Amino acid sequence: MAAMVGGERKWRARLLWLSMVLAPVVVSVAANQVLNDGVWSGSWLAGTIVAAVLAGLIVERAGRVLAPAAGTVTETMRELAQLVHERWSDEVVTRSLGDPPIPVSWHMTRRTKLMDHPHLIADREPAVSGRSDDIAALAVAFRSLRRRRLVITGGRGTGKTTLAIQLMLELIRTRADDDPVPVLLPVADWDIEAHPRFQDWVAERVRTDYAALRTPGNQQDGADILAARGSILAILDGFDELPEPARAKVIEKLSNTLMERDQVIITSRTTEYGNAVTAARRPLKAAAVIAPKALTPDIVADYLSAALPALSSASAWTKVLRALREGDAPALADVTSTALGLWLVRAVYIDQPDADPAPLATEYADDARALRAHLLDHVLGALLNARTTIRPTVWDPASITEWTNRLARLQAESGGHDLAWWRLTDQALSASRTRRALARTWIGALSGLVFALPAALTAMLTYGPVFGAAFGTFFGLSAMQAARTPDFAPLRVRQRLQDFTRGLLSDVRMIFLILPVGVGLPAAGYNALVHGWKMGLASLISALGVGWVSLRVSRLQDKKPTEADENRLPPFTAAVTPQSTWRVNRSLVGLHLMNALLLGAIVGFAVDFMNEASIVPPHPSAAVDAGMGIIFGMAFGLVNKRQHMWLMSTIALVHLGPSGRLPFRLMRFLHDLHHLGVLRTVGPFYQFRHAELQDHLAATKASGHSR
Repeated sequence: MAAMVGGERKWRARLLWLSMVLAPVVVSVAANQVLNDGVWSGSWLAGTIVAAVLAGLIVERAGRVLAPAAGTVTETMRELAQLVHERWSDEVVTRSLGDPPIPVSWHMTRRTKLMDHPHLIADREPAVSGRSDDIAALAVAFRSLRRRRLVITGGRGTGKTTLAIQLMLELIRTRADDDPVPVLLPVADWDIEAHPRFQDWVAERVRTDYAALRTPGNQQDGADILAARGSILAILDGFDELPEPARAKVIEKLSNTLMERDQVIITSRTTEYGNAVTAARRPLKAAAVIAPKALTPDIVADYLSAALPALSSASAWTKVLRALREGDAPALADVTSTALGLWLVRAVYIDQPDADPAPLATEYADDARALRAHLLDHVLGALLNARTTIRPTVWDPASITEWTNRLARLQAESGGHDLAWWRLTDQALSASRTRRALARTWIGALSGLVFALPAALTAMLTYGPVFGAAFGTFFGLSAMQAARTPDFAPLRVRQRLQDFTRGLLSDVRMIFLILPVGVGLPAAGYNALVHGWKMGLASLISALGVGWVSLRVSRLQDKKPTEADENRLPPFTAAVTPQSTWRVNRSLVGLHLMNALLLGAIVGFAVDFMNEASIVPPHPSAAVDAGMGIIFGMAFGLVNKRQHMWLMSTIALVHLGPSGRLPFRLMRFLHDLHHLGVLRTVGPFYQFRHAELQDHLAATKASGHSR
């Protein structure tokens, strides 16, 4: 059913785009033919009117599908919980977290200085303990905490994030209507200078990751109101990924801004969290702190036995598991004492039907470092072999390895943890900052031409080449100033498009009642007296056209705030992913091309009357026109190169693909790495699933494909 609804929305959205692009072009051509050339074609005009009417009907019907109604607070929370559950349930399947779950045991930390006073944490002696394969018991223990605040600590690869995801899904599965909605958020993205209040940052992240819509004329949305009410349980993943000076400040900020009703879960490496508590001179207020127990050889052997396929070579594994239980494979026991090490063994040996496990108890029996490196070296190929659904004819194993290593190096060089598609192409252009800047400049100029040419074309058809080139520049320099980063919320873009189309009828009424009286008539009268009736008519048409566009833009970008209705909230519409942001920004290119066509036709048509009134000099030669078009288009690209990320990335990939530095189909490649289990998604970003895997891949020497 969900697929049918999604397909219907896509179908209607495509019709919406098509109609919005075709209608102004057809109307402008008809108007030019009738008023400019003096040739009255009834059939042409009739066809134009019919096309415009049909376009309006399609836009209106599509708008109804793309405009979900506001709901109550309870309904909005339920919608958000469903989106979170669907998004992370898919991640659990992709990462094989429950097949079967790794049985890590968790207990209250013995480092009591990391926790607040016990009576602030729970009514009784706080005791949050349990195993990851019995997540229901851990969820009950969490709910028994007085303020439901928990810090999950542990070493590298101990399963902290996995436990947080499991807890989140279990809390959603068992939540009552008034329980806050748990949402996983990367705490490393919290800039406490930009968002001093924790609730404001939570609202911003939830708005970004789950496409919270604003109701017309309303500054607040569902994310703002739910965060302010304490109705979002923020699960802050990766506290240790914050810069060291920021960790103590985050603890202080949380302790100072969390209200009594605010719930929170944090994941962090133990050492980094302990140092932050020491620097802050206080632990997180009213938070319990838990730590993992190392997986014992018996637990590991039981897990591996349960994970073995029924038809596997039992004899080979019998020897390995016996050596593990009896202490004859200390390296294997060491590596598999953490969730990451156990996952590596399973991926490289158990999930490979023909893999011989004997080296685990022989060649690598005593060298844990060598065994870990061996597993990390082979995990990517093992994952690829195990997932036969990953386009085997598209990527060859050597290319996958080289490109994945390169992604890890690019991420390491950036100093962050997020793989953002709009930054990857820029980082891959060159290691030299100077060369990278020059490449960005050239790519920006090329992408600028894409937007300048449609405006120039329609203006040229209605007036002439020189004005068309000039107006292409004007449009390029003015039409896209509002967007400086990729738009993460797909339906926010659709909402703007709905606002644009739904207001056309009311705008026409306002334009013809107000603008001709206040602006158009005085200017038209003056020009008619001084320059003649054609100049007067041109002034009136310019006022109508520019006024209409200005009115629509002002309504989209300058909505006046009104008092928020906390009982009726706009809905959360979609979980934002890297793939959805790519598609959204690709759609924005179409939106801006449409604006270019529309404005070029309106202004070019108006100025054409001025030409007939001998106000504008004759057109120069075609060579001059072409030169001006190129110069103006490139100027637009240089000024606005940050405004069209999808287009710039695509142009860059045309260069990077043949050179082998990145795959030309970058988003498909990242999507496949995610489904392999190498990457995970966090909002609009990809991240490597494990920091240790990323570090290992980044340290791997490059070969032919990545040079």
